[in-house]
Amino acid sequence: MTQLFETYDLCGIKLKNRFVRSATCENLTTPERLPSEELIREYEKLARGGVGLIITSATRSDRTWDKREFETWKRMSIDMDKDIPAFKVLTDRVHALGAKVAMQLGSFYKFRGDFVAPSPVPYNRAASMTDSSDIVPRSLTVTEIREIIKKYGEAGGRAKKAGFDAVEIAAAHGFPICQFFSPYYNRREDEYGGNGENRARFVVEIVREIKKNAGKDFPVFIKMNVSDFFDGGMTVDDAAEAAGILARNGMAAIETSGGALGQKMTQFGHVDASQWEEGYFREYAAIIKSKVNIPIILVGGLRNPVMMENAIAQGKTDLVSMSRPLIKEPDIINRWKKGDRRPSDCTSCNGCLDLLMKGDPVVCVL
Repeated sequence: MTQLFETYDLCGIKLKNRFVRSATCENLTTPERLPSEELIREYEKLARGGVGLIITSATRSDRTWDKREFETWKRMSIDMDKDIPAFKVLTDRVHALGAKVAMQLGSFYKFRGDFVAPSPVPYNRAASMTDSSDIVPRSLTVTEIREIIKKYGEAGGRAKKAGFDAVEIAAAHGFPICQFFSPYYNRREDEYGGNGENRARFVVEIVREIKKNAGKDFPVFIKMNVSDFFDGGMTVDDAAEAAGILARNGMAAIETSGGALGQKMTQFGHVDASQWEEGYFREYAAIIKSKVNIPIILVGGLRNPVMMENAIAQGKTDLVSMSRPLIKEPDIINRWKKGDRRPSDCTSCNGCLDLLMKGDPVVCVL
């Protein structure tokens, strides 16, 4: 087992191994929406534990996008220049421990107080963040889309100044950016809807705007669905087409996730527990990897280092990404590196998610 622990050049970022901490909401943000000392210590714990690349929790490019919901989901925001020094403390302390760190630029589901989407198609629960599935959002106007793109670009520029090694666009799990890729949710007839090129245009323009602010060599990743996992939604072939378009337009790497709450497959795996399997997105990731020439980061129920090594050796992915196992055992990668290859004993009970939904700091309940 060598590839997992070898150094890896990810778009110019020199990683000490191929392990990634996937974006995880920790609920440890200050009231000013900045990284707290507790949050930085959690990232230091991950860096000491062996993670090569840490992706932060979803960070807002504009704090007004979730002004009310911040009371529960304590997201960081990077929409003011005066906040850059606080984020620089975070990146400096992670770098001092030999890890790299990317900022995830989180999605939105409200704009100017309204639920919004590419088209007025009822939300699923993931997008609405409510117990209702019948919320009908309004369509974003082209002017609003361009305003949002500008906000992402400015946030990417601030992330670069704060010392982040890259940014990741959150575009999975049924939120509006994810919906732009989906022929089911995106029924627009302008330049942002219709064929695959148009459905990908929103994200392509975000990438360009980030690079305009942060420099053309600054890496931009995306976390996107491999499928919507419902009839009429985005298929893996649609996702592969979108991935190819993004790769041709400056995207540096793709983290492959899928589904959304309320669908037969979610980011947490099969809704039918009897069908749960480790690495439930790996075959979909392999299809997307075969269509692009940029690195793929596999996420989704990874527990056993042998399986992860095999997925890399078989050409299904380039890196592996985890969240829940690292909540339970932040130094699991060091354990594996020292020769104790027992898989993570995370049971995917999602007790950590229950804490998040209540607004509490995320820890393993076991």
